[in-house]
Amino acid sequence: MMRTEFELLIKSISGIPEVCAIGKSGGEQLPENGESDIDVFVFCETIPSVRARKAAVDALNDIITSCDLSERAGKHWGVCDFVNMRGAEICCMYFTRDQMDGELHSVLTGERLNKEDNYFYPTGRCATFLSMYILCDPHEYIAATKKRLAHYPDELAGQLVEYHLDMLNDMEDIERAAARKDPLFYHFALDLSLDHLLQALFAMNKRYFPSRKRSVEYIGAFEKKPADCEARLLRLISLGGNAESIEQSYEILLSLSHEMNNLWRR
Repeated sequence: MMRTEFELLIKSISGIPEVCAIGKSGGEQLPENGESDIDVFVFCETIPSVRARKAAVDALNDIITSCDLSERAGKHWGVCDFVNMRGAEICCMYFTRDQMDGELHSVLTGERLNKEDNYFYPTGRCATFLSMYILCDPHEYIAATKKRLAHYPDELAGQLVEYHLDMLNDMEDIERAAARKDPLFYHFALDLSLDHLLQALFAMNKRYFPSRKRSVEYIGAFEKKPADCEARLLRLISLGGNAESIEQSYEILLSLSHEMNNLWRR
C-alpha cells in the first residue's frame, strides 16, 4: 500500500505546471517500518507557490497525516516540504534547474573542495544524482545530468586529492592530542583527519564522496587504497578511544597517510 500511496503523491506533485522532473535519492526501494525518511528531489523551472504545493498534497488528504510546507529555501536543500504519509516522513526538496545546474558546475570545476557548514559535502550532490531513481522525467533532465556526471573529471580528481592530502599532512592538532593522550581532543582531531583521508581516497578512485555513511562498504570496492585499508581505519578509531592506545591509533593514521601519498605520487 505504501508504494501505491507514494506513487499517488508523486503523480500529484508532477502535475504542478512548474515541475520538470522528480527523483528519489538512494534508489528505487522504499524504506520499511519507518527505518528512514524518503528524500524526493523536485526540479522545476521556477519554484511553485506554497498554494500550488499545498493543493498537490491536499488532493491526497485521506492518506496524508500531516504536512509542513516551507516558505523559503535552505542553503543546501532547496525549499523543503515535509509530508507525513501513514507514519512515513517524505521530504520533498524543490530546486530550480538553473540552481541545480550551477551547483553541480561549481563542484565539477573544483570551486568547492571541502565540506561546508560542518556537514555538507558538495561532491555528495553528484553522488546523489548518480544513485537517484527517476520517478518523473519527461524532458530527461535527470537522465541527462546522470550522463554528464558519469564521467568523473580528471582535473577535479587531482584538485581534490592534492587539497585533502595537503590538509591530511598538516597534523599539528592530532600530533599534540596523541602526545597528550587526551581521548576527547584526539577524537576531535582524528575526525578532521579522517575526513580529509576519506575525501582524498574517494577522489583517487574517481568516486564522488557522498557522506560518511557506508564509507567502509564503498572502500571495499576501490582499487587504489592502502593495504587492509578498511580494517586499519576501524582499528585506528577503536584504539583512539583509550588514552593508553592513542599512540597506536596515531601510528596507524600516519602509516595510512604515508601510503596514500605514495599511491598518489606513483
